[in-house]
Amino acid sequence: MDNFDEYERLTKTRDWAGIFKLNDTKIDALGTKKELGVLANYLEDGEVVFALASGVMSQTGTSNSFDFGTNTWLAALTNERILLLDHAMLSSSVDTQSVRHDRIQAVSASQGWVLGKIMVDIGNRSIKIDNCQKAHVSIFASLANKWLKEFQKPESSSTPTSNNPIDELERLAKLKMAGILDESEFAAAKAKILARI
Repeated sequence: MDNFDEYERLTKTRDWAGIFKLNDTKIDALGTKKELGVLANYLEDGEVVFALASGVMSQTGTSNSFDFGTNTWLAALTNERILLLDHAMLSSSVDTQSVRHDRIQAVSASQGWVLGKIMVDIGNRSIKIDNCQKAHVSIFASLANKWLKEFQKPESSSTPTSNNPIDELERLAKLKMAGILDESEFAAAKAKILARI
């Protein structure tokens, strides 16, 4: 991913406006100011935000009981998933939906005259985020599909595995950064490599 280090820095400093700027768009906090305020609380350690968009989604079975009809949600594309947040208007509760990259088949964008929508295809159903700013939907979908392509690249099984522990540790770090390995899986594999040295 181009500019990964910059996205990582902006995420660590919670500079959401900086992420919009890095993507050549303007911040859109209309209706999602509360969600932007709590976004960092819902990110996992090492999770990096690439793109943000706000839009309308219908209520689900897990939605806040104080909210009715459709609500404005914040969609965050990260290196691990697409995270959706809806902060309740009358309470401090936050609805979340999370779709890991290994479940996503495609992300598409549709643009109308003024607004656009993002569609996340997860095979048996789609998640639709409607009434988004046009500039945000194209960036979001483009970065999502670029990252999915990178994420879904098969590990070079046709090339012989390296016996160099440094190479193996670097490969493990990449797998962890991509969200393929969790912290415990990474630590176990790392310990096996270090034990051979």
